[in-house]
Amino acid sequence: MRVQTSSKSLMLLALCAGAGVGCGVSGSAPTGGITTGSAGTGSSGTAGATTAGASGGPGAAGSETGAAGAGTAGASSSGAAGTIDPGTAGSGSLGTAGASGSAGTAGVTATTGAGGGAPPSGITINIGGTIVPKENAIAFIHFGHSNMAGRGVDPPETRPYFFGATDPHAWMYHSGAGFQPAVEPKTAGDGGNNINGMVSGGPGTALVKEAAALAPDKYFISLGFGQSSAYCSQFLPGTGYYTKLMAGALELKGKVTFAGIMIYLGITERHGTQADINNYPQCINKLVTQIRSDLGEPNLPLMLNDYEMGTTGPLAPGSSFYNAILPKIRMVPMLVTSSILIPTDMPNIQIQDDHSTNDDHHFSLDGHKEYVRRMLAAMQQKGWFPWQ
Repeated sequence: MRVQTSSKSLMLLALCAGAGVGCGVSGSAPTGGITTGSAGTGSSGTAGATTAGASGGPGAAGSETGAAGAGTAGASSSGAAGTIDPGTAGSGSLGTAGASGSAGTAGVTATTGAGGGAPPSGITINIGGTIVPKENAIAFIHFGHSNMAGRGVDPPETRPYFFGATDPHAWMYHSGAGFQPAVEPKTAGDGGNNINGMVSGGPGTALVKEAAALAPDKYFISLGFGQSSAYCSQFLPGTGYYTKLMAGALELKGKVTFAGIMIYLGITERHGTQADINNYPQCINKLVTQIRSDLGEPNLPLMLNDYEMGTTGPLAPGSSFYNAILPKIRMVPMLVTSSILIPTDMPNIQIQDDHSTNDDHHFSLDGHKEYVRRMLAAMQQKGWFPWQ
């Protein structure tokens, strides 16, 4: 279609041609710093692409290759996008460019534009026959004394959650055994998971099941190890316990995303020396620092249990041991970076019914479930659970 042009328009075309850029013949100037107008008076022409970066999508700096959208008024068949004012917009680094024309289609957004986010690693792992990207395979390291190994047996209605049907997104991993669906007492159990003929369990299964309920498109992995009566210094680097708690984690290093370190300790420092009690916060710091270093995760969060406030008997709150260890436990967040204490009171985490002669501080099954809910909620508040 032939478009009528005035002598003034022809002069503009000549000037633009001499400058090496295109000019629209008529129309108002669009956003993005185009000073002489890009939408022409024709009805079918398309706008020419700028030579130094065209209009990007909303919020982007402008794609180097994105073409300006065609305006509804139609650009001149010989016209192109107007000259660029270098003081305001133009090529990607000089500001954002709006879509050419009052109703033009936005140009292609550059892949590195604002909001694009980092591309995935491309690393995947086979979890039970499913190929899962590293970013979707979320692993918790959790270890500690017998409460972590698990001595919970009640209430009866909660047992199927721990010992029955598994969750397709809740897994455990052990060196030599690989991936298996998370179920108690296998996440972190030791030789004491039988209370008067009943199998007992710990928090590992609840941890990955509750996490999967918050982020059902991810796969959560328990890396657990529990040992009855163990205290902090027995887990330090160079000990057999450290080797066991880290074996699975080191095998998965670089293949999964580590979420954090969960520890049940403190009340068992009484089994050590006075130095174990006095140096508890320093011991936790040394232990966590080594784990972070070995995994190459310097900011991996630590979630440590506060004193088990529902404890009865000689270890109950107010006892001499309680008064000795409590201030040491409370010092840990001041010494260990990216760490929090998970409260066990208000209300008290439920303690196991006395199915044995010496059980006065172990969590019940409902207690473990409540504890990991509090822990995950604390991680959310800290911004340490970004997978939802």
